[in-house]
Formats: sequence, structure tokens, C-alpha cells
Amino acid sequence: MLLVWKDHDKHPFGKYIQLRWKEPLGRPECPYLYRWTLILFGFTVRLHHWLRSDENRYFHDHACDLISIIIKGGYYNVVPASDDDLDTRHGRKIKATAFRPWFAKATKKHYLEIPPGGAWTLLFQGRPYHKWGFYVNNHKWRPLRFFHKFGIIQDANYTGLHDDR
Repeated sequence: MLLVWKDHDKHPFGKYIQLRWKEPLGRPECPYLYRWTLILFGFTVRLHHWLRSDENRYFHDHACDLISIIIKGGYYNVVPASDDDLDTRHGRKIKATAFRPWFAKATKKHYLEIPPGGAWTLLFQGRPYHKWGFYVNNHKWRPLRFFHKFGIIQDANYTGLHDDR
């Protein structure tokens, strides 16, 4: 739901100022994340309520640099074991805890593993300068192509944990 105006792309200020309220991400019947968003002149502040883990079949990057601060709960930021090994089953898990900021460049590959109980995070994002996507066989795939090819696996039973971990 967009509070400021429904058709922000048609509004004269919609490109510069937006307020979005409790947007579900993932499957409508079982979202993996709810987010509240404030966009001011290209900079973004988001409140995320993580219910389940990110897509974990391939690492992804982001459109802009960001700072994430956990305000409740925790998670694991899973990063590639090395620049040459983009297999998520070999990823290195970095524990993130409440009130310890995590800074990430847009080009850093990762995914988030959310433990039971979820997490709440506050996210500060710079202006987008990069198109984000998933790294499939060392090639970057944009999200629409990725989900069209592989589908969405984040159903009500999805934990994001690999079977061999």
C-alpha cells in the first residue's frame, strides 16, 4: 500500500518522495519479509520484518550501498567462501546481532539466513547506481529472468537452510 499516492510514477513528486506501508515480499500467502519504506530524493530508509530466509540457491547483490542495523533478533549473512567459489552450500556464515551495524557495498554477493523467530532490521540505502541480480554460473541474472527460470521456492515450509549444513 502506498500512503503518499497510489500512482507514484504518475505523480509529479513520486520519483522523489514515497512512503510505502507493510509491503509483503515473496509469495502473497506466506511472505518471507514485510517492509516499510520511505524514499526521499533517491535515499531510502526501510524497516524490515524478516520471517524467513532470503533466496539461497544463488548469491545476489544490491542496487546501492547500504547499512543494516538489527533492532530485534538476528541472522546470518552468508557470503561466498572465495571469489572463485559462488556455490551457496560453501558460503561463509557471518553472525549478525542486534545493534551492530553492517555496511555492504552494492556489489557484495550474499544472502541472509534468518533463524526461527525472525528479525527486525533498519536499513539505510544510498542512491541506486547498479542493477542488482543473482549470480548463476558466474553470470549475473536479473530477478525476472531468475524467477522465471527457477521459480519461487519460498513457501510456508521454506527455512533457507541447505540440507548439507
